[in-house]
Amino acid sequence: MGFLWEKKVHTTTITVFDRDSSYQQVGELPGNCRAKSILLRVGYPMDNHNVAIIFLILEMTTDELGALTGKLGQIPTVKVKSMTLKV
Repeated sequence: MGFLWEKKVHTTTITVFDRDSSYQQVGELPGNCRAKSILLRVGYPMDNHNVAIIFLILEMTTDELGALTGKLGQIPTVKVKSMTLKV
């Protein structure tokens, strides 16, 4: 049985719908995580649509994930989806 404070592996997709207004803010938030927590970070800017997709693989507790995705989700032009891997 897992506990909330156990580190788990999560995938998170961040969609930024207005790169001009929020890309810098979105880029800083995952950077504030401990470096060991981010296993993979891939970004794909779509300049012609003013959109960016950022994909993360994270190893952290569910509380840490909730704090990060909660902050990202408060940005009006950002949508966040996460999934915890069952490993």
